Order: sequence, then structure tokens, then C-alpha cells
Amino acid sequence: MRSVLMSVVFGSGLAWAAAAQQQAPAASRPQAAAPAPATAAWRTKCSSCHGAAMTGATGPSILTYVRYHTNADIIAVMRTRTPPHPAVRLTDAELEAVMADMRVLAGTNPAIATSGFTGGPRGRGAGGVQGALPSARDGGAGRAGQPADPPAAVSDPAAGVAPAVVPAGGRGGGRGGRGGRGPAPIALADGRSIAGTFVSLSDTDATVLAGNKFYLLAREGNTYREKPSAPKADWDTYAGSNSGNRYSALDQINTTNVEKLGTAWIAPLGQSRGESSPVVVDGIMYVTGWNELYALDATTGRQLWSYAEPHTLGLLGDAAGGANRGAAIAGDRVIMTTDHAHLIAFNRFTGQKLWDVEMGKYKDGYVGTGAPLVAGDLVIQGISGGDEGIRGFIDAYKVATGERAWRFYTIPKRGEKGSETWKGQAIDHGCGATWLTGSYDAELDLVYWGVGNPCPDYAGQERLGDNLYTASVVAVAAKTGELKWHYQFTPHDTHDWDSAQPMLLVDEVWQGQPRKLLMTGNRNGMFYVLDRVNGQFLLADKLSTKVTWNLGFTKDGKPIIDPASVSSYEGSPACPAGTGGPNWQSTSYNPVTKLFYVRVADSCGIFTAQKDDPLRTDNRWMGGTARGTLNPAVQAAFDKLTEDYPGGTFIRAMDPFTGKKVWDYAGGAGVLSTAGGLIFMPGAGGMTALDAKTGKLVWQLNVGQGSSAAPITYMYGGKQYIALAGSSGVVAYTVR
Repeated sequence: MRSVLMSVVFGSGLAWAAAAQQQAPAASRPQAAAPAPATAAWRTKCSSCHGAAMTGATGPSILTYVRYHTNADIIAVMRTRTPPHPAVRLTDAELEAVMADMRVLAGTNPAIATSGFTGGPRGRGAGGVQGALPSARDGGAGRAGQPADPPAAVSDPAAGVAPAVVPAGGRGGGRGGRGGRGPAPIALADGRSIAGTFVSLSDTDATVLAGNKFYLLAREGNTYREKPSAPKADWDTYAGSNSGNRYSALDQINTTNVEKLGTAWIAPLGQSRGESSPVVVDGIMYVTGWNELYALDATTGRQLWSYAEPHTLGLLGDAAGGANRGAAIAGDRVIMTTDHAHLIAFNRFTGQKLWDVEMGKYKDGYVGTGAPLVAGDLVIQGISGGDEGIRGFIDAYKVATGERAWRFYTIPKRGEKGSETWKGQAIDHGCGATWLTGSYDAELDLVYWGVGNPCPDYAGQERLGDNLYTASVVAVAAKTGELKWHYQFTPHDTHDWDSAQPMLLVDEVWQGQPRKLLMTGNRNGMFYVLDRVNGQFLLADKLSTKVTWNLGFTKDGKPIIDPASVSSYEGSPACPAGTGGPNWQSTSYNPVTKLFYVRVADSCGIFTAQKDDPLRTDNRWMGGTARGTLNPAVQAAFDKLTEDYPGGTFIRAMDPFTGKKVWDYAGGAGVLSTAGGLIFMPGAGGMTALDAKTGKLVWQLNVGQGSSAAPITYMYGGKQYIALAGSSGVVAYTVR
């Protein structure tokens, strides 16, 4: 095992700073405008305590609370709290005026407790090239009434939309040949000439855009030669293929030479949560950040163009922290989602914005974090906001125009098939978000998508029944969105065990017969194998070491739930904990080793339901907690349950044909497995590699960057690269 520790250099930030100097100057990020000034009632009655923008002064911030509560909730707090709130001294007319001002500040639809907005308008960036997206984020539109269906594309390049590209330029480069005058002839060493524009230029390399093609050039003085592209292998979707299986047949980097792996390049980008998975096509990498998109030369890391728009204020959940898990490639287009649930398509060569659609109103709790999935001439996208009382869906849009082709709702309306599995009021805000990228079988023309937890997360009293189609995988027709089959992993989930995990499509011999399989590790701590043609249950076994909620399965594969594990007002101990066994991190099945690799947690929790309490500002649609109990008897039961159970987080190798564990490696995140006999994952401030057969650590490199994503691999010009996006940028590695 070779462990290369470079924290003295990289940990100090010097390497990142040096790499940044090689990039073109970054365009300044436009910031969301401040909220509109309050009207007289709020300013004179309340702002001295809670601030002019409700963000706090001598008293606390109430911005988020206002957004996620109805007028009745807020007035009840004001009128009934102890000690008395100053609002008890307001007349009804004064209180009505104050509430109206609060809605102006929050931009909230008072008809729906889960709607609202706490931010200002998005303006154009410098020169109109960043954030040039018309929006009602100032709270001026859509304040009243029920949320409408998303419109068709709202942006059309033919209507004069400014390019959303910030060209990287380069020394002597810029947007017009070497002198900034537009495309110009560029002579190559082999006698050819390219009429194009330098978009990146250094002492050793250059990138030229000519029409709808990038030319990657090597530079020797003033002479250029085109870098050979073959052999070439792209990574053109979130998991590398539409199967959802983060496995690569590339084997140039393998167990015999992994010790020679080193950095090929470092590309510093904007700060992010480090969850993005880059895509690479024809030597060009596209990587997302928080409402940002970058095009990079995948052989050098040099930036070719970038797009950025303001962050949306006042969101909750992962989107509020900037989670964005990647883009999708469809021909000449690159497509991404934004924090406020817009899906945007760009020309991947120029960065020109081609269309922009709103999937759902962020004022109603809909947000975007997942990477899109391309299926033929459609791009499929799920929605986030699974703890904000939304009605989950999967959308399909035409790649060419942005027109919506179909929508599949994960929560049926009252009276529709499946609504009988919801007894109570919660169906109207049932959640069932679809925030992780699904999978696609082109031969069957089926899309497979994991569905999130029901709401309220921990309180099931107002949603008795199985709560379809939450905590399930749904198989829908790619062209129409028609449901073909579903399998529910956790009926009536009261633990926040959503099923937003990778759905791996694997063709293997199963019990002597070739079969189309779906393999997945579920947050409920179990591993499953299904027939993906018809959804038939084939196998399930424990993935987490201790799973207490499941007492077995019926003959048709329905889980038998231990009633003692269901969340209760007193608290119910169960394993795994609320964060689950597996989570959203990428998994992999390796057809060479015949093993399934997954990050899994061994843990337990106490699941406590809470009655609706308007004084709780952090409740959202959780309906309780997985953090503990005040009941001594419940705590004693939990202590006994976890006695001699050390717990921990592991990379776990499973035999998917028996459901049994083969080996563990402590720690880890999302994984990539390769035909080279290796598993790559974030770790040790950079990248870690394991032997895929044994789980033995074989290589590490510390580059001073954390990551929650999973690596990708690609080949250009016969050279294999491993790349990982992190909190500060992207690092690519290759054998030296």
C-alpha cells in the first residue's frame, strides 16, 4: 500500500492557489437582492425586535418560520405564548396589517403552510451574461391561490436571450482567435487549418471552439497539433451509464500500477457541498455547483466557459445548502437543475441558454438537487423538497424544446388508484420526493426511479395505510410516464427511510437463467434483488448488521413490519437509525468480482412522533424526531438494543446472489468499481483505492479537499483518468 501524504502543500491551500492562477479570472457571483422594504405596520410595530427583513435584531429571526406556517399558526403563537408576545396588544386591524407586511417580506402564499419565499429578485449579472433568467423570486408573482402546473419553456434564444456563458478566455485568447476579433484561421502542424476561437490557451495546451466542436490542441511555441482522441471512453451520465451502475470496463489503471497514480490536474471552482458527479464527452467535462455550471478541458482542467445565477434565499433542506449532483448530456446540449426547481438546457459548446422550465414553484416547497437522466429524446428529472409537504413527481421534457411530455405523481390524488393506502389528511402533503437520479433500460423502454419518504416523516397517525408510492421504486414507460409496476420497500414508513438510492440495472444469470435484474441497497438497512421486467421479488437480506423493523416477507415479497418499531409518541427504538443503512451515495456491481459495493451505516435510533406544535420552528413536515426520547423506559430499551453493537460506517461488499456480506472497509462514501480490480472513493482528504476482491487499502492521496460525491473515470487519447469533484473544485488523477 502506498500512502502519499501531501498535506503540507495541499492542506495549506498552496496547490489550490497555484491551480487557480492557471484559470481565467472567475466572474463575480451575482448575489440575490435584499428583501423589499417593509411597509409601515411591520416597521413601526415589529422591526425593532425581529429586524426590518425578519432576520432578527434584539429578538430572533422568524423568516423561515413565517414561510412554512399559515397565518393562523403565526397568530396563534402571537396570541397564546407565555410570556405574552407584544402582538397581544395589537388590535385585529393592526395585526392584519402586520401579517400582510410579513407576507410581503416572505413572499409567502398564506393559503398553503408549506409555501413561501424569503428572498429578493434575481437580476442580471455583469453584462447580462450571468443569471439572465426572468423570475418571480421577488415574491411579486404567484402569491395567492394554489400552485399551478409548470409552464412550458420560458426562455427562447430566438427571442433575444443573452448567452449565459462567461468565456474563460486565456492568455492571448478570449472570444476571438488570439486577438479577440472572432473566429480566425489557426494553422496546425499537420497542414490543416481550423477557423475557430481560442477558449483556453497556455504554454503547453490550447482549446479551440470551431462551430459545434472543441479541438484539444498541444502547443509547441506557436505551433499546434490536435491531440489524438482515440482510444476514448466517455462518462456521459450521472452514474456513467443509464444502468445506474457506477462501474467502468476501463482497466488501464489497475492493481499492478495504482501506486503510480498521481494528480493530472486540479481545477478550483466555486465552493460547494462536494456532491456533484461530472460528466465527460469528447474530452470536455461538465460539472455543476450551486446554481453553477462549468465546462472544462478534461485533459488539462482548464475552464472553457461557466454559468452562474444567484442562490435562492429562504429554502430548506439540501437545496438551501447548495446541493447539486450533476448535469446530463444530450447531443449538443448539457442540462442541469437549479436550487429553485428550474431545469435549464445549454448549448454545451458555447454555453448559450436554450430553454428554461419551472418544474414546481419553490414558494410551495419544490426545489432541485438531482442530476437529470436522458432517455431517447426526453430528459427525465425528479423533484426535491421531501420534508416540505410537497406532492412528489417525475417529469419528462423534450430535449429539443423543453416542452413537458409527461408527469408521474408519486402521491395519488384523493379518489385515484393508490389513494386508498392513505387514511387521513396527510395525503394532501404526502411528499414522496424523487431527488436522486433514476435508471433507464432502453430495450424495455422503462425508467426506474426511487421515491422518497411520506410526510409527516415520523408521525403516521394522519396517513394510516401503506402510503403508495412512497419508499418505493416505480417503473414507468419512458415515452408516456405510465406506471408499469412498483415495489414498496417500506410500507407506511415512519423513520424517514426514503428510497432515493441508486437502482442498478444488471444483466446476470440468476439461479441458472439469464435475467434482467434490479439491485439496490435501501435506506431501511436491507439489500434487494428484483426482476426489472415485472418487479418480481427475488431476494432480500440484511445490509446493515442489525435490522430490527423487518420480521420477514410474505410469499409475494411484502415486508412484515414489527409494530414495536413504528414511530410513537413515547419513542420507538429501531435499527437502522434515521440516516439509514445505505443512503444516496453511489453504489456499484462489478461483473468481474460478482460483488455489490455500497456505503452502509450500522446504527440504531429512537423514533418519536410529535403532535403538531405551532411553537416548533424547526418541525417543517418532519412530525417528530429520530434523535431520542424523554421516556426512561424507552431509553433503557434502546440502551439494551445497542449494547455490544459498535456501529460505524463502512464500504461493504455483498454477494448479491446470496445476500451475504463478504468484507468491510471502515469509512467511505460513494464508490466507483472498475475492471482493473479497484474501488475508488473519497477519503483521506482526497482519493482512496481498495482492492475490489479483498477490500484491502492499496492507495491514498491527500490533496486537501473533502468530498461527498463518487469518482468517475474516462479515457481520452488512450489515457485513463479518475476524477472527483469536491468542496473546492475537481481533481483528476492518472498514472504517471
